[in-house]
Amino acid sequence: MRAYYRIVSLFLIALWLSCSEQRIPVAVPTHPAGWMDTQSPNFHGKVLLVDSSLTLRSCQSCHGEDFRGGKAGIGCYGQGCHISFPHPEGFAIPGAEAFHGRFLQQTLNYDLSSCQHCHGENFEGGDSKVSCYGSECHRVYPHPEGFADEQDATFHGVYIAENVQWNLRLCRPCHGRTYGGKGIAKKNCRRCHTQDNGPEACNTCHGDFEAPVPPWANAAPPKDLGDHTLPEAIGVGAHPHHLADTTLTTAYARDCRICHLQPDSLFAAGHVDNLPLPAEVQFNPLAADSGRVLPLWNREQATCASVYCHGAFVFYRDSSQYPAFYADSVITGNFATVIWNQPETGQAECGTCHGLPPTGHLPVGASSCANCHQRVVDADLNIIGKDLHINGRADVF
Repeated sequence: MRAYYRIVSLFLIALWLSCSEQRIPVAVPTHPAGWMDTQSPNFHGKVLLVDSSLTLRSCQSCHGEDFRGGKAGIGCYGQGCHISFPHPEGFAIPGAEAFHGRFLQQTLNYDLSSCQHCHGENFEGGDSKVSCYGSECHRVYPHPEGFADEQDATFHGVYIAENVQWNLRLCRPCHGRTYGGKGIAKKNCRRCHTQDNGPEACNTCHGDFEAPVPPWANAAPPKDLGDHTLPEAIGVGAHPHHLADTTLTTAYARDCRICHLQPDSLFAAGHVDNLPLPAEVQFNPLAADSGRVLPLWNREQATCASVYCHGAFVFYRDSSQYPAFYADSVITGNFATVIWNQPETGQAECGTCHGLPPTGHLPVGASSCANCHQRVVDADLNIIGKDLHINGRADVF
């Protein structure tokens, strides 16, 4: 029995001595082959995405809380490795010190190539499946190549119109509230947009981009929202004739508010809204003869009808100061229907909106108009008193 205990004691001593020796660890690779190869199915970025058991905490256990080495002594940042990922806390929070917009400016000088490794060449997800675009993220940035090139299909004017319906508020976080470069990007939009309101000026989207506004004629098409400049385009039509034509026979036409609700600013209610194009036509009291007629706009046929400015008026003998000039109980205009996008066809010549004389007026020759209406028209039927013509009142003498 004593011999048995002696043998057991010797075995335990030998076991203790063997365990107390410093052993050289067996070289077992931590990561599989291809871990650093972006083309490999074992690339660590791809594995992180598909293996739900792995998180960035798994990486931090060896590479450190800040991913800069830890006990592994190998940092995740550096040349040939990550530049902007793993993202620090606050990377997606605009007010945070680590906000990615500030990081892009201060560290990467807006070089987005490191972002494309994970988010894809077009920033729509890539391997990360996380798009940089979306309702809660970017909608107009990162900018595609050609964003500042007016001839490019991705020109920012076209992109903003087609994708975010002219919502320039999305530009402000990077370019500043007044677009003067005081935002994160430090890029001044007003070097090109030289109007007082910068990119929010009326003629940024429609009208003459190079001209000052006011006068408001420079804010009206051409060009229209589709970049058209010819009157055949319905967005152009007779706009210049109503707003810029010095031969107009009335002093009241050069006003957008006759046919539209003119906004005070880009973001005024009813202007840049969720309603699809085209712009709404909303006639004012002058066009409706203070409610006595109902103007009608037909976009499909591009026509205006029953508009006071084009002869939709009725004067009643019973309420007139000059009933002797009536050949009937009423004097009426021609209630002309005019074609909006055919402005050079004589639709506004003298005698088209009302007869010479008007229907219901005592029969006189056209050359006699100046005998009574000498403050309005001369003997050659030129309108000389534009403030007395098409003004919403029945001015006689």
